[in-house]
Amino acid sequence: MRHWFSIRSFRGDLPPEIVRTVQGWMLAKEVGEVSLEPVGRYYMVRLNADTSPVPGVYLPESALLEKDTLLDLLQTALEIYYDEMNLDQ
Repeated sequence: MRHWFSIRSFRGDLPPEIVRTVQGWMLAKEVGEVSLEPVGRYYMVRLNADTSPVPGVYLPESALLEKDTLLDLLQTALEIYYDEMNLDQ
C-alpha cells in the first residue's frame, strides 16, 4: 500500500506514532510531501510531488515501522534529492 504524507494529512495504514514522526520531520526539514510507494518488499521515496523517486533509496518493508530507520532513510533521500536538483541547474 502507498503511504502519502503532507504536514497536515496522511493516506495509508501506518500507526499514528509513525505518521506524527514523519510529519514532524517534514516540518523541521521544510518538506511539503512524502510518498512511500511499494516496489516488491521495498518502498521507494518521492519528495515534494516529484514525478520520479529519489534514486537509490529504498526502505525495506520490514523497517517501515522502525522510526529511527525511517528517519535516517528520509534524511538520506532528502540529501540525494537536493544533490539531484543542483545537478539540474
